[in-house]
Amino acid sequence: MATKAKKAVVQVRIDEDIKSQAVDVLNNIGMDTSTAINVFFRQVIADNGLPFQPTRPKFNHETFAAIKESDEMIKNGTGKRYSSIDDLFEDSLGE
Repeated sequence: MATKAKKAVVQVRIDEDIKSQAVDVLNNIGMDTSTAINVFFRQVIADNGLPFQPTRPKFNHETFAAIKESDEMIKNGTGKRYSSIDDLFEDSLGE
């Protein structure tokens, strides 16, 4: 007869926005947070380390700021619109 595994509680402090975004992703794939953490821990054991290679963000702070500024311009309707890429380059090059 198999013995029932003892349960442990894991308590973590995390940014609310990060948690919310992660929970949304997990819900979209049909997984709750507890199951995802269990899967993660089991994979840590199987890999004898992290189950992924930690990397730096692809964009630096300047790029993130530019993306955010662009998103705000679109949201507020203050950005320029172009009908073609050629029109964009003409405007940016001052031709």
